[in-house]
Amino acid sequence: MKKISVIIIDKHPVVRHGITAALKQQPNMVVVGESETATSALPEICNSKPDVAIIDSSMTESCASDFIHTIKAQSEKTSIIVYSIHQKHEPIFRAFKEGAQGYVLKIDDMKELIHAVYEVQQGRIFLSKQVPSSVTSQLLSGNGGQGILSKLSKREYEVAKLLSQCMTPDEIGETLCISPRTVRVHRSNIMHKLQYRKASKLLSLLRDYFSH
Repeated sequence: MKKISVIIIDKHPVVRHGITAALKQQPNMVVVGESETATSALPEICNSKPDVAIIDSSMTESCASDFIHTIKAQSEKTSIIVYSIHQKHEPIFRAFKEGAQGYVLKIDDMKELIHAVYEVQQGRIFLSKQVPSSVTSQLLSGNGGQGILSKLSKREYEVAKLLSQCMTPDEIGETLCISPRTVRVHRSNIMHKLQYRKASKLLSLLRDYFSH
């Protein structure tokens, strides 16, 4: 019987090694790679075409917001589980919108992550039991777009994430490889979509959101 091949992408070595040790105890699973960053993971994904990729939620934010799409481009049949500390609706909706099949919390027991691997490999959706029931209901009903930041485009979401860190337009432009003027346009669009007239009020919202 073919073993389920898994790659683990997480910036924390302790997390990667812990997952690897747990999966290696499963007789029908094999870990084909571990990576600290999205960039270092892609060659391995391209070569091994794993059945499942477990990715740290930070890989779906900021510069790596297209990471799920990139994985799918390299290996269309790879199912993706986002491994996250976030229980709020916005990151969960965005993960599934981007193409993830599973969402597991880092506070979950390791057996939940193992169960998620089995589920997504079979083509099923897996959502942590500790996600609030209201979020689960919205997601299953197809109303995930109700989250406030879901109004933003991918690039606007990236800019919003960096704005929450009090970065200047110049710093954001350098990080995202776009001009400061373009950053200001995105910031203006964000304020318009979220119906905020004052940058200070917007910053307060973003800092509160991304701090959770």
